[in-house]
Amino acid sequence: MRFLFYNCKSLKYINISNIITNEVTDMSYMFIYCYDLTSLNLSNFKTNKLINMVSMFEFCRSLTLLDLSSFD
Repeated sequence: MRFLFYNCKSLKYINISNIITNEVTDMSYMFIYCYDLTSLNLSNFKTNKLINMVSMFEFCRSLTLLDLSSFD
């Protein structure tokens, strides 16, 4: 999932509720440069195997609501 939404500058909303993350180990730079993204619900993400999430939300300057409640 590394760089999955990289540089999606005009992205305002995204529904990622159906993404299965049980085996994911790298989410680094996943949303980097998503300047206009305002909210993100990641409460369905499984992160027990996640190793790297460096700069996952870097430069998400409009992000005001972020749900990481499921993050392990």
